[in-house]
Amino acid sequence: MAEITKEMSINQVIAKYPKTVGVFSQYNIDSCCGGYESLENAAKKNGIDISRLLKSLTESIKGNN
Repeated sequence: MAEITKEMSINQVIAKYPKTVGVFSQYNIDSCCGGYESLENAAKKNGIDISRLLKSLTESIKGNN
């Protein structure tokens, strides 16, 4: 099963699951210049609930192993 964790960087997630780019755009998370940040840090910086972000990312990759 695909797993995305809050410790992963934005770049790691996109490299492994390219379809997640749209989710980062939806949440206005910089997936280019800020791609080195962990999901947790990016969520905190942007005032986003990390659980909600992880759920959205996971839903975007379901069925695409």
